[in-house]
Amino acid sequence: MKKHNLPTSNIKELKKAFDGKLGLMLFYLTWIKNGLNATKAYKELHPEVDDHSARTLGSRLLARVDIGLLAQAYGLDHQTYFKQLKAGLQAIKSDITGNIYPDHRTRAIYMDKLERLLGIVPDETVGLEFKNGEKSFRIVVTRGNATGAAQ
Repeated sequence: MKKHNLPTSNIKELKKAFDGKLGLMLFYLTWIKNGLNATKAYKELHPEVDDHSARTLGSRLLARVDIGLLAQAYGLDHQTYFKQLKAGLQAIKSDITGNIYPDHRTRAIYMDKLERLLGIVPDETVGLEFKNGEKSFRIVVTRGNATGAAQ
């Protein structure tokens, strides 16, 4: 079993990380013990539930754990993120003949992330409104994400 680093070395720091929610902290520690398996962790703490319930309830509990603690359990940190970001910015692809070209589509995705991190390009919002008699429909697009609301 892979060894996972706990976020802190003493119980007081753990309590603080979980805002004193001891049940959630116990679930987190059991999740670590069970190889990052929420179903097994929930079943260990609640052996009376069936597998389906354990899967659902374990997932719900895991969603309440701070994302920083989850990332740390998976060994993800800023260094890993920026290393992957750099690799994505240098993405390449090859054609059927073996010639290698820059993969601009993949690079664009990573460039968007870098721009947001560095604050180079602010989020852009574009709005459209359609009127048909008394009904209207508004579409707001923010950097590729669309939402619509009928009025």
